[in-house]
Amino acid sequence: MQQTYFRKIALLATTLALFVVVLGAYVRLSDAGLGCPDWPGCYGHLTVPEAEHHVAEANEAYPDRPVEAHKAWKEMIHRYFASTLGLLIVILAVIAWRNRKSSNQQYRLPIFLVVLVIFQGLLGMWTVTIKLNPTIVMMHLIGGMTTLSLLWWLSLRQSKMFVSHSSYPTQFKPFTKVATIGLIIVAFQIMLGGWTSSNYAALVCADFPTCQGYLIPPTNFAEAFDLWRGTEKILKGGF
Repeated sequence: MQQTYFRKIALLATTLALFVVVLGAYVRLSDAGLGCPDWPGCYGHLTVPEAEHHVAEANEAYPDRPVEAHKAWKEMIHRYFASTLGLLIVILAVIAWRNRKSSNQQYRLPIFLVVLVIFQGLLGMWTVTIKLNPTIVMMHLIGGMTTLSLLWWLSLRQSKMFVSHSSYPTQFKPFTKVATIGLIIVAFQIMLGGWTSSNYAALVCADFPTCQGYLIPPTNFAEAFDLWRGTEKILKGGF
């Protein structure tokens, strides 16, 4: 019975993780990533301040980030769903630990997911407090995709759909290496996409397939992939 609940919660968490990733992209693309300049609340509140005196206090406390309710709500809704996802992952870990003696129960992965989702929360905080530092934003994206992938893997392993590598038909086994290479390329492409977006470089090449009329435009790789840009705030304790 517990394994049935575990499987259903794992599928629910996987679906929610997908929604959180998509919602995070929407928040990012609608320029609402700093809709709430503090964390975990919003201008010191659990919801977006709406009363006039609360808005006035928020604007006084954050003069460089006055309240924009439509952006703040997007950010807070994303945080609410992300927090719910974290709670589901904790529930999965608790069930898995209690049922760890069962041969069919995965428990190490759920515990690792708890650690991962805590780190994701820290990245979410740093994304705001370090004001959209590109490296932090990219790591947050990678963490979200990793969480989604591991939850899906967990769901498959707890279901009858999972097939171990040793059970593959002989003719399929050579394709596992190709699939692994493809997975690495996709992961790298996601990282590049996150880096491009977080550096606001998506529209630098307005034409296609050329870039500003060049097949190979003039580039500065050292500047383009400076992972430490903006992290001087961390070194100075500028949280």
